[in-house]
Amino acid sequence: MTSGYIGVSVERDDLAFLDGTACYVADVDREGQLYARVVRSPVAHARILDVDVAEALAQPGVVAVITAADIPETRIPIRLPMAETPYTHLFLQPPLAREAVRYVGEPVAVVVASDPYLAEDAAELVDVDFDELDVVSDILSATTQGTPLVHAEAGTNIVATVPLGYGDVEAAFARADVVIRDRLRMHRHTAVPMETRGLLAEMDHGTGVLTLWGAAKVKHFTRSALSSMLGIERHRIRLVENHVGGGFGVRGEPYPEDFLVAFLALRLGRPIKWIEDRAEHFVATNHAREQEHDLEIAATADGRLLAFRDRAWCDQGAYVRSQGILPALLPALHLPGPYRWEAFSVETQGVLTNRTPVGTYRGPGMTEATFVRERMLDKLAAELRLDPAELRRRNLIRPGELPFSFEPAPITYESGDFPAGFEHLLDEVGYDDLCKQRQVRRASGEHVGIGFAAYTEIGAIGPFEEARIVPRSDGRFVVHVGVASLGQGVETVLGQIAAEKLGVPMDAVSIDHHDTEKLADGFGAFASRSTTLAGNAVALAAEDLRAKAAARLDVSAGEIRFVQGQVREPSGRTIPLAEVGEGRGRFDKPHPTFSFGAALSLVSIDRETGLVKVLRHAVLHDVGRAVNPELLRRQLAGAASQGIGAALLEELLYDEYGQPQSTIMADYRMPTVEELPDIEVIVEERPNTANPLGVKGGGESGMVGTPAAIANAVADALGVEGARVWRLPLTPDRVREMLRHH
Repeated sequence: MTSGYIGVSVERDDLAFLDGTACYVADVDREGQLYARVVRSPVAHARILDVDVAEALAQPGVVAVITAADIPETRIPIRLPMAETPYTHLFLQPPLAREAVRYVGEPVAVVVASDPYLAEDAAELVDVDFDELDVVSDILSATTQGTPLVHAEAGTNIVATVPLGYGDVEAAFARADVVIRDRLRMHRHTAVPMETRGLLAEMDHGTGVLTLWGAAKVKHFTRSALSSMLGIERHRIRLVENHVGGGFGVRGEPYPEDFLVAFLALRLGRPIKWIEDRAEHFVATNHAREQEHDLEIAATADGRLLAFRDRAWCDQGAYVRSQGILPALLPALHLPGPYRWEAFSVETQGVLTNRTPVGTYRGPGMTEATFVRERMLDKLAAELRLDPAELRRRNLIRPGELPFSFEPAPITYESGDFPAGFEHLLDEVGYDDLCKQRQVRRASGEHVGIGFAAYTEIGAIGPFEEARIVPRSDGRFVVHVGVASLGQGVETVLGQIAAEKLGVPMDAVSIDHHDTEKLADGFGAFASRSTTLAGNAVALAAEDLRAKAAARLDVSAGEIRFVQGQVREPSGRTIPLAEVGEGRGRFDKPHPTFSFGAALSLVSIDRETGLVKVLRHAVLHDVGRAVNPELLRRQLAGAASQGIGAALLEELLYDEYGQPQSTIMADYRMPTVEELPDIEVIVEERPNTANPLGVKGGGESGMVGTPAAIANAVADALGVEGARVWRLPLTPDRVREMLRHH
């Protein structure tokens, strides 16, 4: 029996976020707590000659000041084995800089005081004697002969080289009627969640358990990392997830502060609290995206794609953090996109610079790859005098070719209908009429353009998730999962799955994702995986619970009902629900799922100011099966809004000395409702046979194609043949410069 919740737009319960009762980590206090303030490097590259803490330590209210000399030699480990190489350990970050600092914002010391303001004032008095070194300030110079080394002991600024190949590239290029080549650049930006990072750590001297509040995203991995770094058993560390004010990839990875706050709580025997301020966030929390691609595409005269070659340089910043080489690996996996290439050759390099380390941000790698590939496809369409939509139509992989693999590259598309999805987008926006409107507006002197992007999104990354369903005597069910809630509505979606599979009302189910004590293992919330991995684990746990209950009554699982704290079978026999035990489920997924998406943007350009206005923006995504269609639409719209900000406004700039130029909100321009149109969202449901629920990821797709679609629309508005739109963001000054040369 089911209650029909899967596929229904159940409204999520957001009351706590709206009425002020949500409990963020900053709201948590413990008796006798102290406050930590991190002393950060003001220079991008220097030897540390001395750290004098005497004056800071002498201040009233200051309890301790620690430097690298006070902590064990340890490094932040890499989270995913696929993102690790035999050499990445050379570039891992220590919690506090020892012999050298390598970026502005790197932690050098920590001040602990009885009051956060006293700690901040005392931190200003820590005197660090620096011997400044030459700086690697951009990815272009990082690999140049004779350039300074970010890690001198490693002897190179190259973290890793990722080669990827398919087919006979040379033969395909030799047959080409047209070859185009360009160098394109995706800029450095980051997620800016409303809530900055924060931690509160306390040792329970009775139980010997260290508890950290403020965990997010990957609680279980952070627990394992801290166990290794602190040298204490995993079961003596507990991570608690409070309400989280946004994540988008940057919140919840282990950072230096995770170790430092925990270490100080152990060392001082008192609770330690640290809350990141916004200026710290801009230099301490992971940055993302910055890459440069030298891309060459070969095609026939009738617009058939043959092959491409790409060489890319991907900024890792000053250290390899817990994402390992993902900044170089993920774009390589997404460069082919949803097209039928005969061959390709990719080489992406992760390179070091003296800037804040780079990690993942919504749609990592796939957003950058989509921008460079789709921008080049529009250039190819112009060269061939083809409508950009028609070029894509001729080359999208057909449904009869699925599953489609680019072996030996680890890229397999399992399910979907890429051409039908693309046509669905064009039909929904009225592409033919849109083209006519564009011509009318251009005739009146307006600069108006249309741009597309088609792409694939990797998601549902394993290896597994587990779920545990605990029945209560009052007839309710508590579902314990290892994923995290970062604002995506995971509690509602998993609750729908549990309620349907158990055959009970939604209000009889509660989702518990907050505490590592409640479930032994979990891999967290990232890569659009929560619904696929945890959702299927919850479904399996519900089936297990039903099977156990049915066995007690000697009937089939389909015959039982959970009613008012009882298990009932058709003849009326019952047993107490609490006697059944727990339901457990584990869903293993060794391979990721690629899903299809597309975006279309209509823009106008003010010739006098260079200001780009997005008039319409639509995103389409194949989610396999939508558990909650409305929540999915909101996720896609939110991601697309972030993509518009990335395309037109947001940028983390540095000068030639490695000094960040965007450390306050006034300098890092984020979109407001004034810059955002109503996002048009189109949900496709083509079930994925690789998992029982048939679902695919959906949390990132709205971002993936948006910068590319906007860039193509701007190029179209300027005149595709005359405008070299090769870098983002398309700020008014850059667009005005292109207009002057048009």
